[in-house]
Amino acid sequence: MKRFLLWGLPLGAALVTAVVFAAGFSAALSGRLGTPVGDAPPEATPTPVPAAGNVFRVVALGDSLTRGAGDDGKGGYPGRVAEGLRKRGLTVEIDNLGVDGAETGDLLAKVSQPGARERIARADLILMSIGGNDLTHSVPALGTGASDADPAIATLGRARGNLLEALKLVRAANAKAPMRLLGLYDPFVSDAEGRRLAREVLLRYNTMLAEATFHAPHALLVPISDLFEERADRLSPDRFHPGPSGYDEIASRVLATLQTQAPRG
Repeated sequence: MKRFLLWGLPLGAALVTAVVFAAGFSAALSGRLGTPVGDAPPEATPTPVPAAGNVFRVVALGDSLTRGAGDDGKGGYPGRVAEGLRKRGLTVEIDNLGVDGAETGDLLAKVSQPGARERIARADLILMSIGGNDLTHSVPALGTGASDADPAIATLGRARGNLLEALKLVRAANAKAPMRLLGLYDPFVSDAEGRRLAREVLLRYNTMLAEATFHAPHALLVPISDLFEERADRLSPDRFHPGPSGYDEIASRVLATLQTQAPRG
């Protein structure tokens, strides 16, 4: 009896404890144990995944940067993003709806069209560049010696309203595809006062663009201003649009925000 008390009972208790622990561990792994405390954690921003038929569809919206002005027909940054995704093993189709000179009001008109919304609905990734023409068209001389930035600032509210409404329509057509909106950069070479005014207005517009993405789920602003700071070699011969190396840098930054993988077959 003494031997049983010294060895038998502890061994039995250990076996019972092991069985209980194993059952509890199994239940925890299967999610059957306990009640969740508080709300479930928010879903992470979805990342691009291959669509039906293993085709990854990119829809690009916006102005001349989206169309690829200054790139000699090589597709601008959307074409380079598509090529980068192909190197990751995806089969990519790109639908470029960019229009030279487009302002936020033109973007809103474009995404209001049923045909455009149908194309957006099929997208696995949405790329967008807009806002630069709202700025430069309001003050054509901004950055080249203009002394008054008020007209450009005055258009900011209208641009913001147009963009918010456009993003709302894009999200109504496609609620889940990741969206990447480019920031603006300053291509001008000007005197000190002109540069100061240009940077002031540019900061306000980039802030507006960033805030607009807060209202569109799964949207991110991709800043590009620093890519062209003191780097005129990244501009096209018109010294306004990016050149091939500039588009390379933009695409690389966009791709860095995307986690993708080819389908397993």
